[in-house]
Order: sequence, then structure tokens, then C-alpha cells
Amino acid sequence: MLKNNKFNLLISIVCAIVLWAYITTVVNPDTEWTIPSVPVDLININALNDRGFTVDEGVPLYVDVTVTGARSVVNKLQASDFKATADMTGYRKGLQTIPVNVVGPNNMELTQVRPEGVQVEVVDLITVFKPVRIEYEETFVLGQEPGFLRIIPEEMEVSGVTDVVDNIDYIRVLVPAGYLTEEISTFRLDVVAIDKAGNPVNKVGLSQNSVEVTGMLCYTKRVPLRIATIGEPNEEIEVTDISIPRVITIRGAQEDIEDLTEVEGVPVDLSNITTSVQFQIDDTILNLPEGVEVARASEDLYVRIEVQGIARKEFVYTADMIEIINLVPSMSGHVNTGRVTVTVLATRDVLDGITRDDIKLYIDALENIRALGSIEMDVIAECVVEVKDILIEPAKVRVTLIRV
Repeated sequence: MLKNNKFNLLISIVCAIVLWAYITTVVNPDTEWTIPSVPVDLININALNDRGFTVDEGVPLYVDVTVTGARSVVNKLQASDFKATADMTGYRKGLQTIPVNVVGPNNMELTQVRPEGVQVEVVDLITVFKPVRIEYEETFVLGQEPGFLRIIPEEMEVSGVTDVVDNIDYIRVLVPAGYLTEEISTFRLDVVAIDKAGNPVNKVGLSQNSVEVTGMLCYTKRVPLRIATIGEPNEEIEVTDISIPRVITIRGAQEDIEDLTEVEGVPVDLSNITTSVQFQIDDTILNLPEGVEVARASEDLYVRIEVQGIARKEFVYTADMIEIINLVPSMSGHVNTGRVTVTVLATRDVLDGITRDDIKLYIDALENIRALGSIEMDVIAECVVEVKDILIEPAKVRVTLIRV
């Protein structure tokens, strides 16, 4: 009896399997099936760009697609089997609902798309210029680095949504390892926009997808730097500090730099300096031979000249304040000119501390040691601190010399 039950159970299972196989493979009834999260692509955005608009693409757009078809077909469908698009042609600025068009496999019927349209915000398109910068996949050994680099173009137009474009820092061109050799060469490379956090950004438009790069692998060398100063600053200023680097790093082909023992720059003319200045030491002010340029280590070298404006301060001296020196014992003298005005030129911090007592006026009688009577003689001034200049008015005074 037990054996008969087991046999009957086995027969039932086999029959069920056969029946199921018949229904699904022979009869294969139609069924409704929903495929969730089919991505929606926005098309013809260029039509918006031509009118000064673009799309603020925030979160990705999706729809759910319901189809009817043979069970054996529809239950195997995936989102990648469908193409959902929203055409942006003709829309204006603002929040818009764009109908979604879905195309799927031919062996099923598309019965429903939810939602039927996606909400998209059309915003103003802005365009700015950003610099193109070179970066490298490889690192370079000590004493070698890229040189004679040229990028065409050096700037590129970036267009898109205001918030995204404003966050773009530069356009990166990545030079693969091995591209640079000791011979100068030119090649074309793709570019990508980089934001201020250093991340690539794809949601912007670039005026072109690639740039032309020229460069070579150079050797570097440190050599003495000679930059002289010429001329004198005008009387209205005083040079308080001159800073000129003593060494510089250069680069070039090995044969172009191996015999180079120093670099000379264009002299700095102090007579043209009116305020404190600094200027970068680059190829424009250096007498570099052909095939040699400033290396990366010296790209931030500067000549710095600090100056201060000159102020004036006047003191009045009477005749009795002017000493006559080098008189012989048998002679005496006195100054006849009633008063002398002394103007001191110095920087404000120096001038503020100077008093009349710091300046001594005298007349040297040595040149007129044998003269008698009324004579015009030079007034000489000495100051206990260093100043820019001392002006005396009148510069000569009349002195009477007599024998005693």
C-alpha cells in the first residue's frame, strides 16, 4: 500500500511539471509586466543652448514602463532594454514638464509609462573662460622635468548652469606617461573640467574636447644669478631695501645647459623707481641662450625693491649758531649774514626724530687762512643721523676776518 502511494505521488509531480511546461512553452499566455526605473535621457539640449538656455540637471530622471507580452519574453525584460527620451526642443526658461517617449523591443506592447512626463528646470546658460593646465600621469626623476610647454588654446570656454560653472577651477589636460621625450614634440590630448575641490565635472559644455600640447623632457641646473642696479633714485624717495636672488634653476637639453656657468639679467634702473615694486624673474628679463628657460623651482623668484617717500623739515639758524673753524691764533671772525635756513630731506620715521641740535653748521676758514676783510664762504652742515640730503639757503654767507 505504501509503495502504491509513493508511486502515485511521483506520477502527480511528473504530470504537474509536464502541464506547467505545456502552458509556459506551448500555450505561453500574454501577461502584463512593469519594468521600474528606466532612465530618461534629455535630447536636443543644443536647441536650448542656441537660445541662451540650458537644463539644470539635478537628480537623474526615471520612469516605470508597463508592457504586455508573452510571459517568457516580458519577465526577462530589464531597464536597459528600453530607450526613454525627453525632447527639449522649443521650451522656455522655468520649470517644465516634458513628455517622455519610450521605445522597447518589438515583441511586446507598451501599455503605460509612469509618469508620462518628467519635470525639468530650464535656466539661463552662462559661458566663462577657464585656464587650461597640464598635469602628468608620471613623476620625474630628480634633475629632469617638462619644459618648453605650449598649450593651444591656453583658455577654453565653459558653459552651463551658473552654480556649476562658477565652481569650475580649470580645464585639465593629462599627459600620459612616456609622452615626453628629450626631443620636442606635439600631440593632441582630451580635456576635462575640474571643480574647486579637484573633482572632474561632466555637466558643463566645453568649447572643444581636446587641446594641442607641445613640450619635451628637460634637464635642470642651478647657476649663479647676476642682476645689477644702475642709476640713482630721485630726491623724493629713498631705497630702503633691494632683494635680488643669488641663484636660479634653469632647464633645457643637456647639451644646452652643461657649459652654462651663470645667468645675467637686465640691470634694474633705480632712477625709474618711484614706489616699492616687485617683478618676477622670467625669460623676459634674463639673457638666456636659445634652448634654455627658467625651471619650475625658480618660477616664483622676484626682484623686490622697497622705497620710502622723502619728507622735508626746515630749521632756521642765526649767525651766532654758525661756527668758524680752522682760524689761526692771530685771527678772529664773525658771520655777517643774519640767518640761514636748513632743509633736511629724510624718510618720515627718521625726520620725526631730528631736532635743530642734531645739525651743526660751520665755516672752514682753512682755504682763506691768509685773507682779511669781508669774504663769501661756503656753509657746511653735519647731521648726527644719516639723511637723504641737507639743503642750505643761502649756501654761502659773508664772513669778516680780522687780525688780532
